[in-house]
Amino acid sequence: MQPHALSLNYRYELPGRRLLEIIKHTAKGSFQMVGTTLEASAAVITFLADLSTINFHLASEQHLTVRAASGRSSEAMKLCKQLVGQKVILPLHEKLSASSKPGKPHRPANEVLAEHMAKPEFAEHIIVLPEALAEAPECVFEHEGTLDRYLTGLVAFAKLKADSTNDLKPDEFLGKQAGLSHFGGDIGENAKIRYGSDYSATYKGVYRLFPLHVTLGHGLNPRSCMSIYFDWDPEARKLILARFGRHGRGA
Repeated sequence: MQPHALSLNYRYELPGRRLLEIIKHTAKGSFQMVGTTLEASAAVITFLADLSTINFHLASEQHLTVRAASGRSSEAMKLCKQLVGQKVILPLHEKLSASSKPGKPHRPANEVLAEHMAKPEFAEHIIVLPEALAEAPECVFEHEGTLDRYLTGLVAFAKLKADSTNDLKPDEFLGKQAGLSHFGGDIGENAKIRYGSDYSATYKGVYRLFPLHVTLGHGLNPRSCMSIYFDWDPEARKLILARFGRHGRGA
């Protein structure tokens, strides 16, 4: 695995798939000896000489993250400048909310989670696995108001899933109904293959991936961005919360 030396954030307004196609064609026209892979939410540019990569990921609606392997920073910057010049992406200047300003206290994420777990409605609809509980104390996300809203939204999502009249409705549709604006119905193939442990936990004796997720905040700073990974158990009719904290690698 090659370390990421460069991480950038951009805003986009095009349909996600269209943007990834443009990134692919721009890279093919800019560099020699490269391979391009399109995934559900990512475009991966691979330099065949050393198999180093530049990863463009649709982190959420209108938010693109770019990560470049060590030694490919200049190529990533060149490609991003071309895309900015084409006006398909715009630099994202992150602004921390008031809750992240130095000196302002905030409630730790694990305390917010524990508070919700103590609520009867949460306990009725959501099972929190040991892996999530183990990660929670290490989560440094500082926006407790956002976390509170999303945990409430997960209960709403679980209640919608539990309603048999919604069995044929897509998870993304139900997520939007539950107020989970940054809801993901799957993770990219690259993340599954290379970093599956970031999205996996043991449930009913089986170690497996939990692909459903919500992303809170944006950027790569764990203080301003975190993810929760989960899945639905159709037999128990409950949401299984598996990972809680840092955004998974490769995503």
